[in-house]
Amino acid sequence: TNGTKYFNMNHSSNTNSGGWKGCDLRYDVLGSTNTNDGDATATTATNPVANTLMAALPSDLRAVMKPMTIYTDNTGGGSNTASNVTASVDYLPLLAEYEIFGTRSYANSSEQNHQAQYAYYSAGNSKVKYRHSATSSAAWWWERSPHYNYSNYFCVVNTYGYANINDARDSNGVAPAFRV
Repeated sequence: TNGTKYFNMNHSSNTNSGGWKGCDLRYDVLGSTNTNDGDATATTATNPVANTLMAALPSDLRAVMKPMTIYTDNTGGGSNTASNVTASVDYLPLLAEYEIFGTRSYANSSEQNHQAQYAYYSAGNSKVKYRHSATSSAAWWWERSPHYNYSNYFCVVNTYGYANINDARDSNGVAPAFRV
């Protein structure tokens, strides 16, 4: 990023209010949408938000990327309420807890009713991700799921590949998905 933003879910507050759809990382770091706190538009891939991961991708890749309709707790605030789980349209979403683990530990219990575990992870592949600058050092990495009970946490995968939680303002790795 340009040095004023970090790989944290919310830059100026330690909250998961607004859930995935309202978090800063989605819009101004990933560029998963070009509408802040809204859905991706037809121009998200062709005219991405400047200084985002989407903008850094090659234009020929962006030209074949397809939007994804995903379901997440898009309210946050530490509530385990089914109606908080709604759709959003994204080009570079983070994975949700259930999509990685096939079980739920910290996410809203209703997220899993709209999700499936990705085949890559259900096949037993490692959930450990490594630092780009030290490829033998494991890193914590963000999920898009807000914590179901606490208003300042989002779900993460820790350095051992297990489900965990972290403050919204903490900096962790990102491993977004995309569809072509």
